[in-house]
Amino acid sequence: MQLLYYASKNDENENRLKAAIQAAASEEIIERFTRLDDLRERLRSIVEPDSIMILAAVDREELLKMQAFRNMLTEIFIILVLPDRQESTIKLAHLLRPRFLSQVNDDFTELNQIVVKMIRTPHGSPPSPSAAGNSSDIHGSRP
Repeated sequence: MQLLYYASKNDENENRLKAAIQAAASEEIIERFTRLDDLRERLRSIVEPDSIMILAAVDREELLKMQAFRNMLTEIFIILVLPDRQESTIKLAHLLRPRFLSQVNDDFTELNQIVVKMIRTPHGSPPSPSAAGNSSDIHGSRP
């Protein structure tokens, strides 16, 4: 499993997000990107199935640019960090088929818990009894 992480803005919110990700996953599996072009190039190489990608969009325009490579994300579990909770932003976000949505000014505690659960639960196998009771934690899950 790999954890690909994209955030272009380096500010307090991004630092909190980075800390939440690092608390959930070992450094060996985290690959960080600060440019969409670099992320696109990385997606052209082999990405392990069932890997996790955390995308932090600074604005609606950046989220729109992310749509250009959504076909490359079919076997990757997406977590999106959105710039706002406007209906149009959320509709656009759902085109990427995320497993979980967060907002840039959230505390990222729930995001951290979701990442931990995704790493510990082998995808494609039934969840453990303790994880099965909390399946509602993952918003926007795939059908």
